[in-house]
Amino acid sequence: ADRVWPTGARGLSRLCRTSPVFIAVAIAAVLARADAMARAQSATEQGRYALALPQLKPLVARGDVRAEEALGALYDAGLGVAPDPVRAVKLFRAAALQGSAAAQLNLAHLYDKGRGVQADPVLAYAWADAAAANGEPGGQDLIDRLAKEMPLGQLKRAQSLAQRYVELYVESFRSG
Repeated sequence: ADRVWPTGARGLSRLCRTSPVFIAVAIAAVLARADAMARAQSATEQGRYALALPQLKPLVARGDVRAEEALGALYDAGLGVAPDPVRAVKLFRAAALQGSAAAQLNLAHLYDKGRGVQADPVLAYAWADAAAANGEPGGQDLIDRLAKEMPLGQLKRAQSLAQRYVELYVESFRSG
């Protein structure tokens, strides 16, 4: 019997989801990413940070959140690479925008300290609030300290921005 092939983007998408070859390729890609991440994690646990870099960089290029967090931490602390807080900010921001609580808190600390970015207590507060709403316990500690240090007008701006960040970078990931 003649096979009728779906047409258009929606039809092609349906074909790809049901094709055994597509499914096998997709599974292989997921396993390869998981294997690379496991090798990177093993290297960092052994203190062999430079060995984690070639595992993490291709994953970061694909937008892998865990890889962005890990590579950001290496650049922030200068482990296996020269310290580069500007690069750490970029990596943490990429992961934070995808809903990573750990990256949100790390980014908040960098804004708080002015490492890799201009110090900005409003952004530090907003990212710390997103991290706290996302289940990261250290977020609330930073929020409490920043709130004590901010003038009232600045605190109100920070709280308003924090509400928006929670909607964008926490709640949107919970709902879908």
